[in-house]
Amino acid sequence: MKITDIIVTPVAVPLKPSPTASKMRKGPRVVLEGLVEITTDEGLTGIGETPCFLGNDLATEIVRSAKPALIGKDPRNVNKLLKELYVHYNLVHLHMHSGSWAFSGIEMALWDIVGKRAGKPLYQVWGGAYRKRIEFIGGVERQELDGMTAQAAELAALGYKIIYTKVGFDPEDDLAAVAAMRRGAPDPSVKIRVDANQAWSTGVAINTINRMAEYGMEFVDQPVLMYNLDALKMVKNSVVVPIAGHECGWTMYDVLNAVKQSAIDYLHVDGRFDTGYTGSKISAGIAEAAGIQCVHHCYFQLGLALAMNLHMIASTPNITLANQGDSYSSLEDDILAGGKMSKEPGPYREVPEGPGIGVALDPERVAKYNELYIKEVLEKGFERETESHYYGAMHLRPYFSREQLL
Repeated sequence: MKITDIIVTPVAVPLKPSPTASKMRKGPRVVLEGLVEITTDEGLTGIGETPCFLGNDLATEIVRSAKPALIGKDPRNVNKLLKELYVHYNLVHLHMHSGSWAFSGIEMALWDIVGKRAGKPLYQVWGGAYRKRIEFIGGVERQELDGMTAQAAELAALGYKIIYTKVGFDPEDDLAAVAAMRRGAPDPSVKIRVDANQAWSTGVAINTINRMAEYGMEFVDQPVLMYNLDALKMVKNSVVVPIAGHECGWTMYDVLNAVKQSAIDYLHVDGRFDTGYTGSKISAGIAEAAGIQCVHHCYFQLGLALAMNLHMIASTPNITLANQGDSYSSLEDDILAGGKMSKEPGPYREVPEGPGIGVALDPERVAKYNELYIKEVLEKGFERETESHYYGAMHLRPYFSREQLL
């Protein structure tokens, strides 16, 4: 079997209207993704979804530029092809993570071909399922406090046991946000998870996390700079709330260092970030050997990436915590045949059982949301504006005024 072509289509899929003004978004309320289709000489087509951290224009161009390195190759040699891409783009001299997010749609499509050729759902290709009913957290968007309280109450009523929001802005605002969530979900069995995205200094992190402890925290994600494992370990050893690593574990090499330093209690893995799905499984294996439980991270995604992640979670032994990804429910529509993936009310989703990833694209929806991308994002100059820079700046926030970033 040989690859004959690679097509990538940029799309913008709308989010549902928000009842309150978010502090996290700017420009059109859409999710940007690049949809990858890899065709073969045997008539099989694999589909994938590339996240667009640098804007859809750059992400889709990186995927298109990979065609000379892949056409004519056997798509079943997934891991070998990925390593060839790392060499092709000179990532051994940069950092593997700097391109892995763009390649993730390619890898996803390759694994889809492998599963389709085998006639099995991908989780079976990866060794079988440890779980098929996957638990997710409920996300509370940063907004006015009354809105956060109302959203937390709604999620708790639906049965979510973990509710989540972003922190790392102003510590007093962050504490007020966590308190607002607890007012909405007073049952102590509902835990609160927060993500600081590296934004705090060591002292601020220790002080703020210990003040948050009274609100029933599950864990705090990446409170300090990803590069400073000594600081992360100091925070971990100075607070009563568990600490999770995300940015500090973007490759299996980084995970090994974090584990050796005893710098984390939990680990995020994500096939769209962490040098691919194989890299994520290696990272999860390192964590398992160290007795560290994992949670599957997600960035904004459509149903194709969600379905792929469900296979990853199902087949990886120690992804045992409630996972990120149920922000999918905030989409107005999807690019899948039949529209959005259905689910029972509450925090659980089932793993697709069809061959490969187990879902298919709807050509009409793809064309519709490609047109929306062109008219409302690309032509209007919102390519890198669909999320607030204040959020994306992470640890660089102190160097800019809030007005500059918003």
